[in-house]
Order: sequence, then structure tokens, then C-alpha cells
Amino acid sequence: MSAEKKRFGEICRRLETLGHWFFYVAMRFFGHGGGRLLLGPVVFCYVLFSRKIHKIVGYYLVRRFPGKSWLCYRLYVLKIIYSFGGILVDRGWLGLSPRSDFQGELIGYERIKELIGQGNGVVLVTAHVGNWQSALERIGELPVRVHALMQYDREAAKHFFDLGGKKRSFEIIDVNSSFGGMIEAAAALQRGEVVTIMGDRYTRGPFSEVEFLGDTVRVTNGAYSLAATCGAPVVILLAAKTGAKTYNLTVVDSFQPEYCSRDEREGMLRDCSSRFMEAIEEYLQMYPYQWYNFYNFWDQ
Repeated sequence: MSAEKKRFGEICRRLETLGHWFFYVAMRFFGHGGGRLLLGPVVFCYVLFSRKIHKIVGYYLVRRFPGKSWLCYRLYVLKIIYSFGGILVDRGWLGLSPRSDFQGELIGYERIKELIGQGNGVVLVTAHVGNWQSALERIGELPVRVHALMQYDREAAKHFFDLGGKKRSFEIIDVNSSFGGMIEAAAALQRGEVVTIMGDRYTRGPFSEVEFLGDTVRVTNGAYSLAATCGAPVVILLAAKTGAKTYNLTVVDSFQPEYCSRDEREGMLRDCSSRFMEAIEEYLQMYPYQWYNFYNFWDQ
């Protein structure tokens, strides 16, 4: 990378940090409503003047809403970015306010608890939809330790537990550690604990190619391979923002990945990945503006 690109990247990171700082200050003085009030004009200007955002959101929109007009797609971009901005405001308020008054429900809690009772641990597969960071706080209420396999970044967009200095209700396993954190994750499952993994972004490692919104996508299958190796069940858990201060977490599916034979391994992992992406498609029928993968998901 050239020195110019490095300097430009550093400038962008500093500007992003400054932008988040303005929102944090607004919420410290004016509460959750102050952040939401600032959000409207910021999002409108961003969508109005940024060509890039229309391009990267458009990859999803043309598949979710095929055949719509140019004006419709502009409106859809505005809705998605405003929705995502609302998630960031909620995340900030959750961290800044010790008494944040969000109301949430974990639909399917008893099913997760039942699977935990089997003693083989549970792999929770989630996605970058809805208010997934708030979900991490809620799943900390489970009766065993919870571990989040994630890339932990303390930079501009802080996690809610960093903002208020709160003690996390879960442990972080860094995906950038040795073997992508899988050794630590397997050890947690063997102790009968819960590991949560984002299943909708592929960066490296094993994958399956499955259908999603009419085209082929490459999806990481590490969660299902881990579950099959450890004998742990998989639970697909998706978060959705349902109101200004309300959300829900829903167990949309659960299954047991198993290696019957070496020849069937690839097909089994592909079936698991396909099952996950089908759950995402159904979710997007209900919450079409809560998809937050801002890149060409179909060309990895």
C-alpha cells in the first residue's frame, strides 16, 4: 500500500471517529432522542452526496426488490442507512446509559436452554442483521458462559461495553488468533458452554457455495464444521429492531450437524450453509431494511 493511501485511510478513520464522537456527545447531553434527532440530517446528507453508498447497497437491493425504478432504489438506500444509523445510536446509548430502557425478548430461550442441558455445548449462528450487538448483551443471560467468536475492533465504532466501561456478559474469542480461534471455541463447547459465530461473512477458510436471493454466494461453514466435530447442536438466532426502543431475538432454526462419512462431509456442510441462508431470506421478507452487509455479497 502506498504512503498516500495509508494517509488517506488514516484521515478517514479519524473523520469516522470524530463523527461518532459528535453522536456520543449529543446522547450524553440529550439522551437517546438526541442521537436520533441528529441522525436524520446526517443520513440524508450522506445518502444525497455519496455515490459509493448507493453502489454497495444496490447489490442487495436489486435482488431483494428486482425491477424497481431508480427513485425507488434511492428511497430504499435511505431507509437502510437510516435503519443502520438507528442501530448505531441504540448501541451507543446502551453503552452510555447504565439504565437504558430498551425492551427485548428472546423468543426460543427455552429451546436454547434445553439444548444446553444436553451437555455438548451450543453453537449460536447469527448474522449482521438487526441490532446484533444488543443481542450479545441479551444472550449473556443464558445459564452457561457465552463466547463470541469475533473480530474485536476498539476503533471508531466502539462496542457498547467499551463506551460505558461495562463488564461484558460474554467472553471474546478473537478470530485473528491462532487457527481463527477455533481451538478456544472447541474447548468452550467441550465444557458445555455456548459459542456464537457470525455466519454471513466469508473472509478465509472453508466455505460452501449456496443460493441466496437468486444468485450463488460463498458462505463460511466453519460454524457447522466446529459443531459436527464437537457434537454440538446449531441454533440460528437472528435479531430485529421492532421499534424505537424495542427489539427481539428469535430462534429461527436448530439442527445437529453430523459427519456420517468422509464422502458426505462436503454435502452436509453445504446443506447447513443453505439452511442458514434460507433463514436469512425469510428474515428479509419481514425486515428488508435491516440487512447490513455493505459490499458485493455475491462476488467474493
